[in-house]
Amino acid sequence: MQQGLSDEERLQRLLAANSPEERNKWALGWKEQGKKVIGMIDYYVPEEIIWAAGMLPWRLTGTWEAATPLAEVWRLPNLDVSLTHILESFLKGEYAFLDGAIFTDWDDDVRRLYDVLDYLDKFPFVKIIHIPNNATELACQYYRRSLFRLVTQLEDLGQVAVSEQSLHQAIETCGTTRSLLRKVYELRKRDVPPLSGSETLKLVTAALVMPKDEFNQELGELLPYLEQRRATLKRTRPRLLVASDRLDHPGYLELIERTGAAVAMDDMDTGSRYVFTEVENSIDPLFDLARSYLRRPACPRMRTYDKQVDKVIEWVKEYDIDGVLNFPHMYEFTRLYTDPHFRETVSKAGIPVTSFTRQYHLADEGALMTRIGAFVETLQK
Repeated sequence: MQQGLSDEERLQRLLAANSPEERNKWALGWKEQGKKVIGMIDYYVPEEIIWAAGMLPWRLTGTWEAATPLAEVWRLPNLDVSLTHILESFLKGEYAFLDGAIFTDWDDDVRRLYDVLDYLDKFPFVKIIHIPNNATELACQYYRRSLFRLVTQLEDLGQVAVSEQSLHQAIETCGTTRSLLRKVYELRKRDVPPLSGSETLKLVTAALVMPKDEFNQELGELLPYLEQRRATLKRTRPRLLVASDRLDHPGYLELIERTGAAVAMDDMDTGSRYVFTEVENSIDPLFDLARSYLRRPACPRMRTYDKQVDKVIEWVKEYDIDGVLNFPHMYEFTRLYTDPHFRETVSKAGIPVTSFTRQYHLADEGALMTRIGAFVETLQK
């Protein structure tokens, strides 16, 4: 980050790190140093392992353009739209700088995306790891073996040795990233938070594309400023919690806040579920990663999802939330299947809740403004 700027200017530069104009800059700068960049499909890929190998973990963000003609050759129209946009970015060459990409079996659709890329055989290093859908001790041991294989594959790719010491250091570095972000989330409990919901999303996604040490230094220096900053919001109430997956376009949270609500908390893999992951750093770093990643705040594909719905209810109280919006994107069947349970459980706790679907790119703004605005009106006191 450039020096000689005001704190607000530095903050805005940091918030723009994952914008379409800026997000590749960090990876390209890393490549100029002769280092490798590895794309990650979701938050179950341990970024610590990639960082320990001297590579940049870089969260895959699909194109925010509406048209996906190249991807539609390979994908049906009723498949997860976020993955269609990610495939479009691959096929358009937007990820040409990547040295590899790591996928998971988050659901069948992510596996289909991996299958297409594996079949095309245009990319040098495309791997998939199995993520157990529960967090038992046996599942953690199984996942540890998967992570060990991943370490070996990255060592072969980079011609490097990933030592236990480098894993410990990577766990500490990535832990610092999340610890700093948790301090920002603590500030969201204020009546007027320091960042709007869209600004918070920009901040977290910046952490997913920037080198960890650079991000940590910049956010660490900006924290005193954030402690006294007040977000510019149309209204500070009602306060909403938004639940979603692979929501990385801040325009959707800006849209919600234009209806007169404040997005004061989230249940997202690009938000709280990433931020509130705490990795132990004991004698066996791979097992620490396996256990912590399986026991992190859960997404709907996990058998432990019931606990996460309970956690949402806790966050409602902790962050003084007035209502909850479940916000799956089109054809995201894992969240759509669990939506009735989510809404019923939250509603039984006496919390107003609703659910609307969205596209991956910013679209249908008028319809969403009307529908979300009607929900917000019911919450206004």
